Amino acid sequence: MKLTYPKAPSNGVQTLRPALQAALQTQGFGVNRQFASAAPAGISLSEAYRGYSLSLDDLSQGKGLKNARVGDWHYLVFSGGVSIADAQLAEVRGHVEFASLNHGNLASATVDALKLAEQSPQLKGKTVELRMLFVSALHLVAIWLHAAGEDVLIPIEPTPKELALTGLYSEAALFAQLKPAADQAKRRFDADTTGLLGS
Repeated sequence: MKLTYPKAPSNGVQTLRPALQAALQTQGFGVNRQFASAAPAGISLSEAYRGYSLSLDDLSQGKGLKNARVGDWHYLVFSGGVSIADAQLAEVRGHVEFASLNHGNLASATVDALKLAEQSPQLKGKTVELRMLFVSALHLVAIWLHAAGEDVLIPIEPTPKELALTGLYSEAALFAQLKPAADQAKRRFDADTTGLLGS
């Protein structure tokens, strides 16, 4: 399997560096140990890839990946060859700005999913573009390996286990599995008169 990446913002890495340096210096509450002990000089970044999102309405209406909305740029942050964080840049009025730094399980789960994909006979010899898919209302995060005529999705943490286990899914198989939960969540949202759900 060969990974390809979209054309990244030319100043993406320069935009991220100061934010990473600042985060490494503060090493605040909740930062994972690997991140907290990382030396700024030993930090490296992956190629940039895009996040995409689908809403409950999209899933309920049977819309698929071609309807996914383009989101932030993602970079995996490595220290000593180990993934320690997921850094995000948002496009704002034609410029990229630092958006967030996730030092939870997102980065390591992404790397684990890519290892799983590497070992899959289904993807042997194929070229795929790395993407990430979010369905926030269901807490679903999936690695999306996009190729002409084929999309493979791998749900990762924090996706609830009862929704989907980590493994390789076709678009049709995963969305068929998600639809009952999406329909149920949409009914709850639609019936909510307090306006508090989803906030």
